[in-house]
Amino acid sequence: MKEGKAILSIDSVKPGMSTAEVIFNKLGNVILWENVTLDENMIARLKNLGIETVAVHPEKPKITYVKSQSSQQFMVDYERDVMAVKQIFQNITSGRTLSSQMAQQIVDSVLEHVDAHRNIIESITQVRNIDEYTYYHSLNVALLCMLIGKWLRLDDQSVRDLTLAGLLHDIGKTQIPLHIINKPGKLTDDEFEEIKRHSEYGYNLIHQVDGIPSEVAIAVLTHHEKEDGSGYPMGMTGDKLNLYSKVITVADIFDAMTANRVYHSKDTPFKVFELMQHGSFGVLDPVVLRVFLDNITHYYIGTKVRLNTGEIGEVVFMNRMNLSKPVVMVDDRYIDTSVSKVIRIKEFL
Repeated sequence: MKEGKAILSIDSVKPGMSTAEVIFNKLGNVILWENVTLDENMIARLKNLGIETVAVHPEKPKITYVKSQSSQQFMVDYERDVMAVKQIFQNITSGRTLSSQMAQQIVDSVLEHVDAHRNIIESITQVRNIDEYTYYHSLNVALLCMLIGKWLRLDDQSVRDLTLAGLLHDIGKTQIPLHIINKPGKLTDDEFEEIKRHSEYGYNLIHQVDGIPSEVAIAVLTHHEKEDGSGYPMGMTGDKLNLYSKVITVADIFDAMTANRVYHSKDTPFKVFELMQHGSFGVLDPVVLRVFLDNITHYYIGTKVRLNTGEIGEVVFMNRMNLSKPVVMVDDRYIDTSVSKVIRIKEFL
């Protein structure tokens, strides 16, 4: 036993434990970084790679959220929550005020899945009909906000409020005509200006509702602001934005870019990682972004991808300096896409 860590045999490692040291393979390549929460797939992958011992942090007392029992149960709960989000949106569209009780019930359900990281990430990739997209997107952003809040080590109440802010971030779209919201082609300048007002509409809908903290309402208002002041509606800079707003911005962009919609082909997560890692200077908070990328990318180890050569392989290593170019194993060959100038990942399977 080392201070602050325990060295366990791989057979003793359980889902939910987090790594206390970087794990290397026999060639000296990094398999997993420190402070990664392990799940069943990761543990199985370590066993397959011949890893015999793992340094983990001593287990901490669990918070009292109820965990989902299976991927199937997660999807049942997920679809139920999407329908609850839809009901909230439709109620407001018909002229009713926001029910904070209904919103908090959805947050309760989201928090029940606090450890279902892989299920959450997989749910983001499903195809969404244009008419239902906003409801799925709102729930996905809430789920991602919850994960980021935990990865930032926020206290339980802050994670709850952040999850609520993610859930309600697009509630102002209920005040915008559907023909604009669902338009498959390019928006006119006037239509785009109307869309941009959804954050203000959202703030006006919720800032005086009992049970909605003021920080949540402010985050809804400012979730399209940018670190360099180039966002909207007020052009605020990062030093004036609250943490919830910064987290929602990261979650919102990631889900929107990986969404599979009838009129928009999703980008691969690896392409999104590249854009977020190398193309977001001045846009996203660097601390929030780093925590997000350091944690979420581990859940893509073991995923199947199709290369531009037509070959299908498995991601076995994420390059921390260039997350869009992982090492892929095809049959018994290892292909480092960060080194090859011609081979790249074409499709996420």
